[in-house]
Amino acid sequence: MAVVEFAWAITAGPILVALTAGLVAAALGCQLDEGNIHACPLLGIDLGGVLYFFGMFGWFTLMTIPFGGIGFLVWLGFAVVLLVRRRWRSEPA
Repeated sequence: MAVVEFAWAITAGPILVALTAGLVAAALGCQLDEGNIHACPLLGIDLGGVLYFFGMFGWFTLMTIPFGGIGFLVWLGFAVVLLVRRRWRSEPA
């Protein structure tokens, strides 16, 4: 099962990172968009560049979600083949 969790994390990870960046920016009262880096001070440190970088991870999902879907279909195909083979072998002749 560890492979399934790993594949899910790779597929959904970038969008979760982008959403977290948006939540942090909203909690700090900062503007976060794809056009520019906006200042976002926290305890005297500007987090604008970091939030912008992590906010752009959302675009990475244009690649990871289709690959994750294809990987799921491949996994599902193997699972069906194994179930059919197991059932075929367990039937009495």
